[in-house]
Amino acid sequence: MTLLLVAALVSLAQFTHQTPSDARSNQFEDPKGSSWRVFAVDSYAGGPLAITEVAELRQQNPPSLWAVSVKNRSSEQLASFTLAAAIVAGDGTVKAIQRLPAIKNVKPNQAARRELRVTATVLTPTDRVVFFVSDVSHGSDAWKAEEAEVGALIKAAARRLPVP
Repeated sequence: MTLLLVAALVSLAQFTHQTPSDARSNQFEDPKGSSWRVFAVDSYAGGPLAITEVAELRQQNPPSLWAVSVKNRSSEQLASFTLAAAIVAGDGTVKAIQRLPAIKNVKPNQAARRELRVTATVLTPTDRVVFFVSDVSHGSDAWKAEEAEVGALIKAAARRLPVP
């Protein structure tokens, strides 16, 4: 009986112990579609809004369109929020920031998708597009991203997803 108990505890420890390279430890870290070319940073960690998917929508004629999907993960309606796209050089420096039009009245658990064409700067082959939450207004609370903090998050993510 004790042998079975020890075996069960050992197998349980194997399933709950995660190493940093374990796929289970980062399965929810990056939004769907993230790559070195397009990704997102969580500028409002623990906030009511989550970026769930990013994508480059290639077209027959350049330039590409870029897409971002978000979800209201709170139990309250969001009055409005603004997303932004940072254009980042291959070395991780932010070249430009392009804000998207505000999205208003997002119900709890509602998702929204926006597509944009980057017009803030000319993209080079090693540039990337990084989405982040710029500001959120819900109820009487308002939050706005600090550019220095977002810049640090972008640099860290750019090091994690290097240009090939």
